[in-house]
Amino acid sequence: MIRAVLFDAGATLVHPDPPVEAVYAREFAADGARFSDGDLYRALSRAWKELQAAPAADRYGGVRGETEFWKGLLGRVRFFLDGEPVSDAAFARLAEHFRNPAAWRIYDDVVATLEELRRRELKLAIVSNWDSYLPKLLAALELDRFFPVVAVSAIEEVGKPDPEIFRRVCGRLGVGAAEALHVGDSPSDDYDGARAAGLSALLLDRDDRHPGVPERIRSLAELPGRLA
Repeated sequence: MIRAVLFDAGATLVHPDPPVEAVYAREFAADGARFSDGDLYRALSRAWKELQAAPAADRYGGVRGETEFWKGLLGRVRFFLDGEPVSDAAFARLAEHFRNPAAWRIYDDVVATLEELRRRELKLAIVSNWDSYLPKLLAALELDRFFPVVAVSAIEEVGKPDPEIFRRVCGRLGVGAAEALHVGDSPSDDYDGARAAGLSALLLDRDDRHPGVPERIRSLAELPGRLA
C-alpha cells in the first residue's frame, strides 16, 4: 500500500518561464556573443552532459560553492558557443533572473493533484537535484505548504539516482521504501533511481519521449487515478 508520494521538482512541479534557452540567448547576445539557435542548443547540451558525468552531490556546488559552480557551468556553455568567457555583468544578470520567483511557473496540473493527495492523507515530499535555493523558491510559489520534507542534493550532499537520498526521505516521512512512490521526469535519476532504492516509480513523460517505459504518465492529473 502506498502511504507516501515523492516528487521531483524541475520539469515535474515547476518550470522556467521564459525557457532557459531563451534567457541564455538573450544574455549571451547582450554579452557580445554571435550564434544561432542550433549553436546554443549544442553548447548547452555539451555543458549539461559534462555536468551529468559529475557525482550528483557535486553538481550544484553544495551550499558553500554554488556561485563558483554556476560560473563554471555558464563559462563552459559560453566557451562551447564561441570560445569566449562570460562577463561578470552577464553572470550577475543570469543569477538574478533565476533567483527571481517570477521567472518560474507551476504546471497547471500540480496544485489540484497535490490537494487531492493531501485530502487522501498521503505523505508528500520532494527529492530534487537542485541548488540550495529550491526551498526558498517553493515557499515563494506557495508550494512548501504541501511538503513537510524537501531533500535537495546540494544540501544533502547526495543526489539522485543514489538510493541514499530516497532512503533518507522515506525515513523522515516514517514510511518504508515499499510504501513510497516517486514521480519525476528523468528516466535515470527519477524512475531508475527510485526503483533501485526499493520504491515504486512513475515517469512523468509530458512530451511523450519515452514510450518504452511501462510505468509512465503524461500528466500529474493521472496520478490520483493510478494510486486508486
